[in-house]
Amino acid sequence: MKQNVVHIAIGMGVALIALSCAEHSLVLKPTAPETTVTEKGEIAPANTDFEGTIGRIDAENGIITVEHWPLSRIFKVPPECRIDIPASASATLVQLKAGDAVVVTYGGTGNDLVASRIVRRGKEYDEERNEKMERLDDMLNPSPNQ
Repeated sequence: MKQNVVHIAIGMGVALIALSCAEHSLVLKPTAPETTVTEKGEIAPANTDFEGTIGRIDAENGIITVEHWPLSRIFKVPPECRIDIPASASATLVQLKAGDAVVVTYGGTGNDLVASRIVRRGKEYDEERNEKMERLDDMLNPSPNQ
C-alpha cells in the first residue's frame, strides 16, 4: 500500500514539472524584433545587443560565433565594425580569442546578423559583476547581526 502511494506521489510530481515546463515554453516564444526608420526613410531592424562568450572566430571570412547558453549566434563582422577591448579602443578581430566574454551590438535578422560593435569584457567587468553578486547575496542572506 505504501509503495503505491509513493508511486502516485512521484507520478504527480513528474506531471507538475512537465506542466510547469510547458507553461514556460509559451512565455519564451521569440517576439518580433523592434524596428527603426533609417535616414532614407526605410524600415530596418533596430540595433540590439547580444552578450556571451566567443565560441569560434573566422578572421579570414569576418565571422564570429557568440554563445550564451542555450543560444548561439553567428555574426558577420565587416571591416568597419568597431572592436573595443580594455587595452585598446580600436582593436581588430585577430585580437579576440575563443572564450572571451563580449557584448555584440548588431543589426539584421535571421541568418544575416551584422555586428556593428564588439566590446570585450575584461577584469574590470568581472570585478564589477562579483561585487554586484556579493551585494545581492548580502540582501538575500543577511547576517544575524543585521
